[in-house]
Amino acid sequence: MNGLHVLIVEEEYLIAADIEQTLRAAGSADVVIVSDPDAARAEDFSRFNLAVIEAKFGSPHAVALCAALREAGVAVVVTSADHAVQTLFTGAIPLQKPFDSAALLTACDAARRRDPSVSELA
Repeated sequence: MNGLHVLIVEEEYLIAADIEQTLRAAGSADVVIVSDPDAARAEDFSRFNLAVIEAKFGSPHAVALCAALREAGVAVVVTSADHAVQTLFTGAIPLQKPFDSAALLTACDAARRRDPSVSELA
């Protein structure tokens, strides 16, 4: 995670803060938290290497956000308590809720390895 710029889309503040803390402890350079997919759409995707998105109920806004991030070359991890919902998110690495720090870091590494075209930001 060293030097990564990460977007977190999670409506539960404590979960988002825990994800942020884990990623910063692993060396992420910058972490931006937004509470919903519509707010995330206002961000400049070109500044991110990785996104962690909550897939609550398979929201069409979250699915569209995932597609836009992937199109911009951003690796995506999708978190959800419902494994079936995660299948809606093409090209993303699924991460079953609840998860621990080790599982989060493993999923983030897998997302970045899956697509070698994912941008490398310094």
